[in-house]
Amino acid sequence: MEMKVTTLVNDLIDLVFPDLCPGCDQPLAKGEEILCSSCEYDLPLFVVDKSIRQRFIGRISVVDARALLKFYTGGISQKLLHAIKYKGDKDLGKYLGKLFMARLMNNAVFNEIDIIVPVPLHHAKLRTRGYNQSLILAQGMALEWNIEVDEQSVVRMKKSETQTRKTRAERWHNVSGIFKVEGERLKNKNVLLVDDVITTGATLEACGEVILNAGVKSLSLAAMAAAM
Repeated sequence: MEMKVTTLVNDLIDLVFPDLCPGCDQPLAKGEEILCSSCEYDLPLFVVDKSIRQRFIGRISVVDARALLKFYTGGISQKLLHAIKYKGDKDLGKYLGKLFMARLMNNAVFNEIDIIVPVPLHHAKLRTRGYNQSLILAQGMALEWNIEVDEQSVVRMKKSETQTRKTRAERWHNVSGIFKVEGERLKNKNVLLVDDVITTGATLEACGEVILNAGVKSLSLAAMAAAM
């Protein structure tokens, strides 16, 4: 009897306050998780290609680089990123991280990853926002694979300005020299560096450079989305 009452109460709560899909703001149907079936079907997923890695050729030595979603202004990828970055939707971030890693399961490069490193936020921004969106994505990826997430070894030494509306050269100058590696936990490890979005790739390049200088075995890159 008690179980039936609890079920009825939960059903009533779901009816009055339904979970909404962050992609379309419509109520989720029973059995849908985080995203509705329509939005998940319409996700602009990157197919298996080398276009992301090619963006870093001549800039930084990486074994591979991948993105989960294609980023278009005003598209669903931008809306999902906004929900994670500014609305604190950690469940969505972890869900997409799990989806991303599941798509990489058959990639020999990513099967060799020892440790996942999220691009760090400066402590002032972390204190204001309360969370690091790249860490959320990394944690979702780690849930799918039993891989350690290291949020301590790489630190952001100074607070950079927003990258929005900056040229490629301005973006690089904005993040150059702001990261450092502490300790030797990354030494001789196959590292996967994770960010939320790739535009020019300046942040991943600057952060990846200090990781490579720390004596890692290899470096790969991943982002939830990449601008087209």
